[in-house]
Amino acid sequence: MNKLKNSTPLTEKVLVSVDTKHDLMSIKEPGERYGDVIARIIKDWKREAFIAHLDRIAQKGEFVPLDSDPEYVAIKEEMLRES
Repeated sequence: MNKLKNSTPLTEKVLVSVDTKHDLMSIKEPGERYGDVIARIIKDWKREAFIAHLDRIAQKGEFVPLDSDPEYVAIKEEMLRES
């Protein structure tokens, strides 16, 4: 797994409960610092939030069939002729 090494010096302390520290310790990978673990969790959260956003768009959005786009149809027909 890619390690998210923090190349800048630490500038903040974050106070967490003992339970949260234990949770961080349980998901910490060898060589990772707590800041790396937190950065990884945030990256995963952002990815999941983006996917959820795309899912909402897919469920509620109004879409036009691609075959109604003349440019798409021309490209599709050209690809079929070439194959």
